[in-house]
Amino acid sequence: MHEKLCDVLGSRNVYFQPPSNSKMKYPCIVYHTDIGRNLHADNASYIFVDSYQVTVIDKDPDTQIPDDLQKAFPMIRRSGPYRADNLNHYPFLLYY
Repeated sequence: MHEKLCDVLGSRNVYFQPPSNSKMKYPCIVYHTDIGRNLHADNASYIFVDSYQVTVIDKDPDTQIPDDLQKAFPMIRRSGPYRADNLNHYPFLLYY
């Protein structure tokens, strides 16, 4: 998954659970593990899918990276974008 995120971004600025004091280069993608999802049928769990909180962070408010990310992963859900520290954040929930 990490390599596919790097391909979507077009650089190696992809960070998995970075510490709060790490220096990041922008644009970047940051991702963290999240609660997975159990799929049920016939009163039993038949598949478990890992999930990740993925955030595209970019200085450009009109970046194409969120659209590219959504096209690259079929099981992804976009949340509302927000601005923090003069950077644009585009959060997603990714099942992989």
